[in-house]
Amino acid sequence: MSNRIKCSFGLKRMNLRNTCKTQIFPVIFLLCFFAQTSLASNNSGFQPKIDIQLQREDNVRRAPKQSKQSDSILILKMDLPLRWNFGKHKLDLTYKSEYAEYADQKVLNYNDHQLSSRLLLDHSYRLNTEYELGYIREHDMPDDNNIVANRADKPSQWKEKYVQANLLYGTSSSPGEVITQLKYRQRDYTNNKQKFLNSNRTSLSGTFHYRITPKTRIPFELNIINYDYQNSTPITNPSSTEYRYLTGISWDATVKSDGILQLGFLEKKYDNSRYNDISIFVLRLDAAWRPNTFTKLVFGVVRDVTESLQISSSAYIQNYLHTSVSHIITPRTTLFFGTRYTISETDDFIAVKNTGFNAQFKARHSLRRWLYVGISYRHIGRDSDINNLDFKTNIFMFEIQTQFNN
Repeated sequence: MSNRIKCSFGLKRMNLRNTCKTQIFPVIFLLCFFAQTSLASNNSGFQPKIDIQLQREDNVRRAPKQSKQSDSILILKMDLPLRWNFGKHKLDLTYKSEYAEYADQKVLNYNDHQLSSRLLLDHSYRLNTEYELGYIREHDMPDDNNIVANRADKPSQWKEKYVQANLLYGTSSSPGEVITQLKYRQRDYTNNKQKFLNSNRTSLSGTFHYRITPKTRIPFELNIINYDYQNSTPITNPSSTEYRYLTGISWDATVKSDGILQLGFLEKKYDNSRYNDISIFVLRLDAAWRPNTFTKLVFGVVRDVTESLQISSSAYIQNYLHTSVSHIITPRTTLFFGTRYTISETDDFIAVKNTGFNAQFKARHSLRRWLYVGISYRHIGRDSDINNLDFKTNIFMFEIQTQFNN
């Protein structure tokens, strides 16, 4: 076997020398073999998921039309969960990674990692506690949030450490269930002079679920989040405290329908008087309907506030609508089509409105119980009041995926 692999996509030949070394594939085969021989009952054991994607995109920097650059990309994704059940308690250790190699735009190459450990302690029939520790190293995509395309040659990278503790009293079948959560996150940007985005975030939430029917509950939630930015100048520091008051309904009434609706009020109060406080109505709806055993339709609506990734800019209101339909043609073949429409509104020095559209079609076929192949097409676009935020891109993808579970 050659020491290096040459990959081709469409009419363009790729020479991916850094990440496509043949040493990757023996590792994948060993993971697959270990997964087949180590799975235990009750969802314990090692259950890896490995995804190899070959993409062709005509606007990799998500830039305006006059600055478009196309490229071919090889992506390797790994999801490696290791689970133990000991008595009524559970321990999950998970490692996720994503590696991308661009044929021409080498500066866009990235490798993201996420490591987490989660411990569930079942103290009694009604009382449970959960503890989670994690580390994340990722990057911001050119169309994330309100990033200006082509702002930097290399994507902005960041790392985050977090710790979380949950206390749960009651069960989903109890007349009432109380869930409290405390979470702390520390995020640091490591390049592109983005240290003004470094922040510590502390959140505390409490939710009471009241059961009105066996599978229908009404939640009442209070959520407080403190954003503490570390390296902003006093005049541009966007530190704030956010308060959410939510209620709604969750249901799983029949085999055909389930979902959750949350609505309420959000207040965001800035420490810096330069920024205007935000008070808005917030909404989240996620619903699924299954007209038959082969088809599933999903519908969702979100209205919320998102933190800005631009200096001297406050958080902004974001609304989006998403829909999708998946259909099983044969026991081995599935089709998927999904869309997402987004409206973002900012009001700092000038009012800016961005609208985005994302559509994807995907076909997936199972060659074996653990081996899948798929093809997909995705279109992403954004129309903004600011010219250098406009872009359109088309992505074609072929993938091979291995997935082991019980």
